[in-house]
Amino acid sequence: MKKLLLFALLAAGCGGGYLTTSTPTTPVTQNAIVTGQYDVVLTSTNGHSMTNIYTNFTQTGTTFTGSPDTLVCPSNDLLQCKSNDASITPSGTVSGQNVTMMISLPSTTRADTLTMVGSATGPKLAGTYTDSLGDAGTWTALAAGTFSGTYSGTFNSTSNPLPIAPTILMTLGQDGRFNLTGTATIMNSPCISSLTFSGRAIGGALSLTDGASGAAIIGVPNGKSFNFRYNFAPTAANCAGDFGLGTVSITSGPFDY
Repeated sequence: MKKLLLFALLAAGCGGGYLTTSTPTTPVTQNAIVTGQYDVVLTSTNGHSMTNIYTNFTQTGTTFTGSPDTLVCPSNDLLQCKSNDASITPSGTVSGQNVTMMISLPSTTRADTLTMVGSATGPKLAGTYTDSLGDAGTWTALAAGTFSGTYSGTFNSTSNPLPIAPTILMTLGQDGRFNLTGTATIMNSPCISSLTFSGRAIGGALSLTDGASGAAIIGVPNGKSFNFRYNFAPTAANCAGDFGLGTVSITSGPFDY
């Protein structure tokens, strides 16, 4: 009996003597996602004017690029905005939540290459920058909202100002590729009463044209309004050669600014 009991204890000991060990796993680092419409703001620490950059980012793996129609606006001034220039298209990379980006800015003297480093907190990007002309500062990039909705405001001609500013009522729609379509009703204008738009959302800015009327509009956000500049082609059937400035505010629709 003692031998049987000893054998049973040894058998039980052999079965329970092996310990299962697990190999520690290394957490997978999630890379930041930089896609969609973005408004980038550069704030100089050397006394230079603020610069606004509007673009649409697309990302492949750890690399992202801005859209060819990126809009660069020193001081957010419509009259200084530059666009449709491949040299100012931003590009960058992500590594985890770290973000690096480069962009060439328009300059009246020589090429100005900007290097930006920072990090992502959700859709918000922020960091510091230096440029090849000796400037430095901070930057932020915020996701922009869509333009589907209605807007109302006024505008006036710079070339032939009117005593009573015309009123504009706009309705815009946006698809998933940042394309815009819309219409506008205009009152108190001596030369135009309506427009039919096609165009693009560029970050929080917009570019609209009416080919039949020879009209073009560029708009940038200003708080909860949009400032815009317009011009009619010299050969337009109505308002030929006219240009000016205006402001509209959203009256219905999403507004994420």
